[in-house]
Amino acid sequence: MRRQALSALVLALLLGCSPGAPPPDGTARPTGAPGTATHRAGPPPDPGENGAGTTLTARLPIARYSYSDDEYLAITAAELILARDCARRYGVTYDPPQATAVLAPPFADRRYGISSAREAARWGYHLPPQPDPASDSALSAAEQLVLYGRRADGESPRDATHRGRRVPAHGCLGEGVEKLRKPYEFSAGADAASRIAARSFVRSRQDSRVRAALTEWAACMRENGFSYASPMDPLKNPAFQRSGISRQEKETARTDIACKHRTRLLETWFEAEARVQRTAIAGDTARLEQLRGLHLAKVREARRIVAGADRDREAGTDT
Repeated sequence: MRRQALSALVLALLLGCSPGAPPPDGTARPTGAPGTATHRAGPPPDPGENGAGTTLTARLPIARYSYSDDEYLAITAAELILARDCARRYGVTYDPPQATAVLAPPFADRRYGISSAREAARWGYHLPPQPDPASDSALSAAEQLVLYGRRADGESPRDATHRGRRVPAHGCLGEGVEKLRKPYEFSAGADAASRIAARSFVRSRQDSRVRAALTEWAACMRENGFSYASPMDPLKNPAFQRSGISRQEKETARTDIACKHRTRLLETWFEAEARVQRTAIAGDTARLEQLRGLHLAKVREARRIVAGADRDREAGTDT
Protein backbone atom coordinates (compact mmCIF):
# COMPACT_ATOMS: atom_id res chain seq x y z
CA MET A 1 0.00 0.00 0.00
CA ARG A 2 1.25 3.47 -0.85
CA ARG A 3 2.48 5.53 2.12
CA GLN A 4 -0.35 7.64 3.51
CA ALA A 5 -0.45 10.59 5.86
CA LEU A 6 -2.92 10.31 8.71
CA SER A 7 -6.39 11.76 8.39
CA ALA A 8 -7.53 14.53 10.72
CA LEU A 9 -9.64 12.03 12.65
CA VAL A 10 -6.76 9.73 13.46
CA LEU A 11 -4.33 12.58 14.03
CA ALA A 12 -6.73 13.91 16.67
CA LEU A 13 -6.87 10.45 18.21
CA LEU A 14 -3.10 10.15 18.29
CA LEU A 15 -2.58 13.54 19.90
CA GLY A 16 -5.62 13.48 22.15
CA CYS A 17 -4.69 10.21 23.78
CA SER A 18 -1.26 11.30 24.90
CA PRO A 19 -1.65 12.59 28.47
CA GLY A 20 0.22 15.68 29.45
CA ALA A 21 -0.14 19.08 31.02
CA PRO A 22 -1.48 21.39 28.34
CA PRO A 23 -1.60 25.11 28.89
CA PRO A 24 -4.97 26.76 29.50
CA ASP A 25 -5.05 28.43 26.10
CA GLY A 26 -4.51 25.24 24.12
CA THR A 27 -1.53 26.54 22.21
CA ALA A 28 0.48 23.46 22.77
CA ARG A 29 1.76 20.88 20.74
CA PRO A 30 0.35 19.62 23.40
CA THR A 31 2.15 21.68 25.92
CA GLY A 32 2.10 25.02 24.40
CA ALA A 33 4.29 23.77 21.99
CA PRO A 34 7.49 25.37 21.53
CA GLY A 35 10.11 23.42 19.68
CA THR A 36 12.48 22.13 22.30
CA ALA A 37 13.96 18.77 23.04
CA THR A 38 14.57 19.35 26.73
CA HIS A 39 12.88 21.26 29.52
CA ARG A 40 15.28 23.97 30.63
CA ALA A 41 15.00 26.12 33.72
CA GLY A 42 15.30 29.87 33.72
CA PRO A 43 13.65 32.79 31.95
CA PRO A 44 13.00 32.74 28.22
CA PRO A 45 15.41 34.24 25.72
CA ASP A 46 14.90 37.74 24.43
CA PRO A 47 12.15 37.85 21.77
CA GLY A 48 14.34 39.36 19.10
CA GLU A 49 14.41 39.20 15.34
CA ASN A 50 15.93 35.72 15.35
CA GLY A 51 12.64 34.22 16.49
CA ALA A 52 13.79 33.57 20.06
CA GLY A 53 11.38 33.81 22.96
CA THR A 54 9.32 30.95 21.52
CA THR A 55 9.82 28.31 24.22
CA LEU A 56 8.01 29.84 27.16
CA THR A 57 5.67 27.00 28.06
CA ALA A 58 8.36 24.33 27.77
CA ARG A 59 10.55 26.29 30.21
CA LEU A 60 7.92 26.52 32.94
CA PRO A 61 8.43 24.18 35.93
CA ILE A 62 5.27 22.18 35.12
CA ALA A 63 6.77 21.20 31.75
CA ARG A 64 8.81 18.61 33.65
CA TYR A 65 5.59 16.59 33.83
CA SER A 66 4.77 16.66 30.13
CA TYR A 67 6.66 15.49 27.04
CA SER A 68 9.25 17.28 24.97
CA ASP A 69 8.86 17.48 21.21
CA ASP A 70 11.46 14.73 20.75
CA GLU A 71 9.56 12.51 23.17
CA TYR A 72 6.30 13.10 21.31
CA LEU A 73 8.04 12.12 18.08
CA ALA A 74 9.27 8.88 19.63
CA ILE A 75 5.82 8.05 21.01
CA THR A 76 4.11 8.80 17.70
CA ALA A 77 6.66 6.75 15.75
CA ALA A 78 6.10 3.80 18.08
CA GLU A 79 2.31 4.11 17.77
CA LEU A 80 2.61 3.98 13.99
CA ILE A 81 4.81 0.88 14.16
CA LEU A 82 2.26 -0.82 16.42
CA ALA A 83 -0.45 0.12 13.92
CA ARG A 84 1.62 -1.42 11.13
CA ASP A 85 1.98 -4.66 13.07
CA CYS A 86 -1.75 -4.70 13.79
CA ALA A 87 -2.59 -4.21 10.10
CA ARG A 88 -0.46 -7.22 9.19
CA ARG A 89 -2.78 -9.44 11.23
CA TYR A 90 -5.48 -8.56 8.69
CA GLY A 91 -3.29 -9.02 5.64
CA VAL A 92 -2.96 -5.27 5.08
CA THR A 93 0.45 -3.78 4.33
CA TYR A 94 0.79 -0.39 6.01
CA ASP A 95 3.91 1.66 5.38
CA PRO A 96 3.75 4.32 8.13
CA PRO A 97 4.76 7.90 7.45
CA GLN A 98 7.59 9.46 9.40
CA ALA A 99 6.42 10.78 12.76
CA THR A 100 7.62 14.23 11.71
CA ALA A 101 5.02 14.12 8.93
CA VAL A 102 2.26 13.37 11.45
CA LEU A 103 3.09 16.00 14.06
CA ALA A 104 2.88 19.53 12.74
CA PRO A 105 6.10 21.52 13.12
CA PRO A 106 6.11 23.70 16.23
CA PHE A 107 5.23 27.36 16.02
CA ALA A 108 6.08 30.14 18.42
CA ASP A 109 4.60 29.92 21.90
CA ARG A 110 1.49 32.05 22.50
CA ARG A 111 0.92 31.53 26.19
CA TYR A 112 1.37 35.26 26.79
CA GLY A 113 0.33 36.31 23.31
CA ILE A 114 2.60 36.23 20.29
CA SER A 115 6.30 35.97 21.08
CA SER A 116 8.20 35.62 17.80
CA ALA A 117 9.33 38.75 15.97
CA ARG A 118 9.90 36.73 12.82
CA GLU A 119 6.41 35.21 12.80
CA ALA A 120 4.81 38.54 13.71
CA ALA A 121 6.46 40.23 10.73
CA ARG A 122 5.35 37.52 8.33
CA TRP A 123 2.08 36.16 9.67
CA GLY A 124 0.79 38.81 12.06
CA TYR A 125 -1.51 37.04 14.51
CA HIS A 126 -2.22 34.13 12.18
CA LEU A 127 -0.60 30.78 12.81
CA PRO A 128 1.98 29.83 10.21
CA PRO A 129 0.36 27.56 7.59
CA GLN A 130 0.77 23.85 8.12
CA PRO A 131 1.27 21.37 5.27
CA ASP A 132 -1.89 19.57 4.22
CA PRO A 133 -1.88 15.84 4.93
CA ALA A 134 -2.06 13.54 1.97
CA SER A 135 -5.52 12.33 1.07
CA ASP A 136 -6.69 8.89 2.14
CA SER A 137 -8.83 8.59 -0.99
CA ALA A 138 -6.42 6.05 -2.51
CA LEU A 139 -7.08 3.56 0.29
CA SER A 140 -9.18 0.54 -0.53
CA ALA A 141 -12.33 -0.14 1.48
CA ALA A 142 -10.53 -2.92 3.35
CA GLU A 143 -7.58 -0.67 4.17
CA GLN A 144 -9.85 2.07 5.49
CA LEU A 145 -11.71 -0.43 7.64
CA VAL A 146 -8.57 -2.00 9.09
CA LEU A 147 -6.63 1.22 9.64
CA TYR A 148 -9.44 3.52 10.75
CA GLY A 149 -12.23 1.21 11.85
CA ARG A 150 -14.60 2.81 9.39
CA ARG A 151 -16.07 2.04 5.99
CA ALA A 152 -15.41 4.03 2.83
CA ASP A 153 -18.65 5.98 3.46
CA GLY A 154 -17.26 7.20 6.79
CA GLU A 155 -19.49 5.03 8.96
CA SER A 156 -17.88 3.14 11.84
CA PRO A 157 -19.77 -0.15 12.16
CA ARG A 158 -19.87 -1.97 15.46
CA ASP A 159 -18.13 -5.33 15.57
CA ALA A 160 -16.56 -4.80 12.15
CA THR A 161 -14.54 -7.75 10.88
CA HIS A 162 -12.02 -8.36 8.14
CA ARG A 163 -10.97 -11.84 7.07
CA GLY A 164 -12.84 -13.26 10.03
CA ARG A 165 -11.05 -11.07 12.58
CA ARG A 166 -12.73 -8.36 14.59
CA VAL A 167 -11.34 -4.90 13.77
CA PRO A 168 -10.44 -2.62 16.73
CA ALA A 169 -12.99 0.11 17.42
CA HIS A 170 -10.74 2.85 16.03
CA GLY A 171 -8.88 0.60 13.65
CA CYS A 172 -5.26 -0.38 13.88
CA LEU A 173 -4.17 3.24 14.17
CA GLY A 174 -6.33 3.54 17.26
CA GLU A 175 -5.00 0.27 18.62
CA GLY A 176 -1.45 1.53 18.22
CA VAL A 177 -2.27 4.51 20.42
CA GLU A 178 -4.11 2.44 23.01
CA LYS A 179 -1.41 -0.23 23.37
CA LEU A 180 1.21 2.37 24.21
CA ARG A 181 -1.09 4.53 26.32
CA LYS A 182 -2.88 2.11 28.61
CA PRO A 183 0.04 0.82 30.73
CA TYR A 184 1.15 4.36 31.55
CA GLU A 185 -2.15 6.06 32.31
CA PHE A 186 -2.33 8.07 35.51
CA SER A 187 -5.29 10.40 35.24
CA ALA A 188 -4.90 11.78 38.77
CA GLY A 189 -1.36 12.92 37.99
CA ALA A 190 -2.21 14.25 34.54
CA ASP A 191 -5.19 16.15 35.96
CA ALA A 192 -3.01 17.63 38.71
CA ALA A 193 -0.42 18.83 36.19
CA SER A 194 -3.08 20.30 33.91
CA ARG A 195 -4.76 22.02 36.84
CA ILE A 196 -1.48 23.63 37.92
CA ALA A 197 -0.78 24.77 34.35
CA ALA A 198 -4.21 26.38 34.08
CA ARG A 199 -4.40 27.97 37.52
CA SER A 200 -0.86 29.31 37.46
CA PHE A 201 -1.61 31.25 34.29
CA VAL A 202 -4.62 32.92 35.92
CA ARG A 203 -2.86 33.61 39.23
CA SER A 204 0.31 34.95 37.63
CA ARG A 205 -1.74 37.60 35.88
CA GLN A 206 -2.68 38.98 39.29
CA ASP A 207 0.98 39.45 40.26
CA SER A 208 1.70 43.15 40.84
CA ARG A 209 4.78 43.04 38.60
CA VAL A 210 2.82 41.44 35.78
CA ARG A 211 0.01 43.98 36.14
CA ALA A 212 2.55 46.79 35.98
CA ALA A 213 4.18 45.30 32.89
CA LEU A 214 0.78 44.88 31.24
CA THR A 215 -0.01 48.53 31.93
CA GLU A 216 3.32 49.56 30.42
CA TRP A 217 2.73 47.33 27.40
CA ALA A 218 -0.73 48.85 26.81
CA ALA A 219 0.75 52.36 27.10
CA CYS A 220 3.45 51.45 24.60
CA MET A 221 0.81 50.18 22.18
CA ARG A 222 -1.21 53.40 22.58
CA GLU A 223 1.89 55.49 21.85
CA ASN A 224 2.06 53.68 18.53
CA GLY A 225 -1.62 54.10 17.71
CA PHE A 226 -3.03 50.76 18.93
CA SER A 227 -5.54 50.40 21.76
CA TYR A 228 -5.36 47.02 23.48
CA ALA A 229 -5.50 46.32 27.22
CA SER A 230 -3.93 42.86 27.01
CA PRO A 231 -1.65 40.96 24.62
CA MET A 232 -4.48 38.44 24.28
CA ASP A 233 -6.85 41.04 22.84
CA PRO A 234 -5.31 41.33 19.35
CA LEU A 235 -5.63 37.57 18.97
CA LYS A 236 -9.40 38.01 19.35
CA ASN A 237 -9.69 40.87 16.86
CA PRO A 238 -12.16 39.70 14.17
CA ALA A 239 -10.19 41.64 11.56
CA PHE A 240 -7.18 39.46 12.33
CA GLN A 241 -9.12 36.21 12.04
CA ARG A 242 -9.88 36.51 8.35
CA SER A 243 -8.10 34.39 5.77
CA GLY A 244 -5.95 37.24 4.51
CA ILE A 245 -3.22 39.00 6.51
CA SER A 246 -3.49 42.77 6.27
CA ARG A 247 -0.74 45.36 6.58
CA GLN A 248 -2.48 46.65 9.71
CA GLU A 249 -2.32 43.19 11.29
CA LYS A 250 1.40 42.88 10.62
CA GLU A 251 2.07 46.39 11.92
CA THR A 252 0.06 45.65 15.06
CA ALA A 253 1.91 42.39 15.62
CA ARG A 254 5.34 43.96 15.10
CA THR A 255 4.45 46.72 17.56
CA ASP A 256 3.12 44.12 20.01
CA ILE A 257 6.47 42.31 19.99
CA ALA A 258 8.46 45.55 20.22
CA CYS A 259 6.41 46.67 23.24
CA LYS A 260 6.89 43.30 24.92
CA HIS A 261 10.61 43.68 24.38
CA ARG A 262 10.62 47.26 25.70
CA THR A 263 8.61 46.42 28.84
CA ARG A 264 10.10 42.95 29.43
CA LEU A 265 6.55 41.66 29.68
CA LEU A 266 7.37 38.12 28.56
CA GLU A 267 10.21 37.75 31.04
CA THR A 268 8.20 39.28 33.90
CA TRP A 269 5.14 37.14 33.25
CA PHE A 270 7.16 33.98 32.82
CA GLU A 271 9.03 34.56 36.09
CA ALA A 272 5.79 35.24 37.97
CA GLU A 273 4.11 32.13 36.65
CA ALA A 274 7.18 30.02 37.37
CA ARG A 275 7.02 31.15 41.02
CA VAL A 276 3.35 30.19 41.25
CA GLN A 277 4.03 26.81 39.68
CA ARG A 278 6.96 25.98 41.93
CA THR A 279 4.77 26.55 44.99
CA ALA A 280 1.96 24.41 43.56
CA ILE A 281 4.32 21.62 42.54
CA ALA A 282 5.87 21.53 46.02
CA GLY A 283 2.41 20.77 47.40
CA ASP A 284 1.82 17.81 45.08
CA THR A 285 5.30 16.44 44.44
CA ALA A 286 4.62 12.74 45.05
CA ARG A 287 1.77 12.52 42.57
CA LEU A 288 3.57 14.59 39.94
CA GLU A 289 6.78 12.58 40.24
CA GLN A 290 4.76 9.40 39.80
CA LEU A 291 3.37 10.91 36.60
CA ARG A 292 6.88 11.79 35.45
CA GLY A 293 8.08 8.27 36.13
CA LEU A 294 5.29 6.87 33.95
CA HIS A 295 6.10 9.37 31.21
CA LEU A 296 9.76 8.33 31.23
CA ALA A 297 8.79 4.65 31.15
CA LYS A 298 6.46 5.27 28.21
CA VAL A 299 9.17 7.10 26.30
CA ARG A 300 11.65 4.28 26.99
CA GLU A 301 9.16 1.74 25.67
CA ALA A 302 8.45 3.87 22.62
CA ARG A 303 12.14 4.15 21.83
CA ARG A 304 12.56 0.40 22.34
CA ILE A 305 9.81 -0.24 19.78
CA VAL A 306 11.34 2.17 17.30
CA ALA A 307 14.84 0.71 17.77
CA GLY A 308 13.49 -2.80 17.23
CA ALA A 309 11.75 -1.75 14.03
CA ASP A 310 14.95 -0.09 12.82
CA ARG A 311 16.93 -3.27 13.45
CA ASP A 312 14.35 -5.36 11.61
CA ARG A 313 14.44 -3.00 8.66
CA GLU A 314 18.23 -3.11 8.48
CA ALA A 315 18.14 -6.90 8.66
CA GLY A 316 15.39 -7.08 6.04
CA THR A 317 13.02 -8.86 8.43
CA ASP A 318 10.38 -6.14 8.84
CA THR A 319 7.96 -7.55 6.27
